[in-house]
Amino acid sequence: MKTVEHAMSVRKLTASLLTSLAMLGAIAIGNAQEHVPPADPFAFEPDFQWFRPVTDMDLADMKPKKRANTGWFATYDRLALYASRPELDDLTSAETKLDLGWGNRYEIGYMLPDVEHGWMFTYTNLHGPSAYDTVIRERLNRTNEGDLLPYGSKDGVVGPPFGAIVPAGDGNVLQYNVRQYWVQDALNVLEYDSFELNKHWRMEPYHYGGILEPFVGFRWSRLNDYNVRQDYRTTLDGSLLSDLILGDDYERLLTDSTITENDVLAGQVGFRYIKFRDRFTFSADFRAFTGGSLQCAKTQQTVDTTVYDGNGIGSEVSFELVDKTTPVYTRNEEFVIGFDIRGEMAYQLTKSIKLRGGFQVIDFATGIWRGGPPQGPSNLLIGGDSDQDVVMVGGTFGIELNR
Repeated sequence: MKTVEHAMSVRKLTASLLTSLAMLGAIAIGNAQEHVPPADPFAFEPDFQWFRPVTDMDLADMKPKKRANTGWFATYDRLALYASRPELDDLTSAETKLDLGWGNRYEIGYMLPDVEHGWMFTYTNLHGPSAYDTVIRERLNRTNEGDLLPYGSKDGVVGPPFGAIVPAGDGNVLQYNVRQYWVQDALNVLEYDSFELNKHWRMEPYHYGGILEPFVGFRWSRLNDYNVRQDYRTTLDGSLLSDLILGDDYERLLTDSTITENDVLAGQVGFRYIKFRDRFTFSADFRAFTGGSLQCAKTQQTVDTTVYDGNGIGSEVSFELVDKTTPVYTRNEEFVIGFDIRGEMAYQLTKSIKLRGGFQVIDFATGIWRGGPPQGPSNLLIGGDSDQDVVMVGGTFGIELNR
């Protein structure tokens, strides 16, 4: 009996030893293969503290290369740019004068943190300048008798405190007391839109912390110029004669306009330089571009005729006619060369937000058409050369976001 129990104990001990050896062998093989256990998908610490105040220690511990934008980043800037006036053929235009226009600039970029290259998309627009030489002309029925007693008047009193002021200024609306035309001649009317896509490469920081980012890209810009001349004529001042159909009392507002579109397709090269100092970031951008300008000018005349049953107080509008001539289109192509310079200083407000201000200069040195075609039978306006230059210069103020 003891012999059987001894044999069973030996077998159990042998099986235990073999099992232990197998487990140790499996562990050794696993270590030899450098097996990495699966990661916990919830073991991460996302940092969405956009408005966490930045500290001096945050800036001191980070190398300049790490403080430059990485991952997704975006900027917005409000632009106040002065634009040069068109060069017209009559030699009387003030080509050296600048007029103010307002616009916006949006940038969205992504910089890969490890390989230090990425992409940048930029959209810029400028609404204006809208500079006109304006003369206010009173229309034939500047005062309507039926409007002299507005609501709220008492005992026929049309002035304060119980009635409206007579005459009251208005926006050329029939139901109000005073009716006027704002007769305008365009001096400098411009609209500008630009789309850019650039490929950036971030170089190693210089000895004193500056970073250079060369880039190449593509730019599509549209620059629309508006040339407008208006003339107001009436039978009352003798500039219009009586008509058998229209009668003895009518007026006309003649508007001659030319819209000249410049679509610029250009390639560009440039660089961005970034320098850090404490909470301040200084940056400078330079872009040089060249390409072609596809140009199209649309010329048209509009005649607005208003007929009255008299020319004094109490006169009413009988009817109104609006006629437009068939538009005349003129096409052209030019070669474009230009550059874009920007400079900004940003202050680190929070961990991910910077406030910044600076300046910008956009110069189309050649290839822009303003003023439209030369004066002729189909165009009563004085036109301009199809190979002009346009300069836009001014200040910027905005915000920068980088997570």
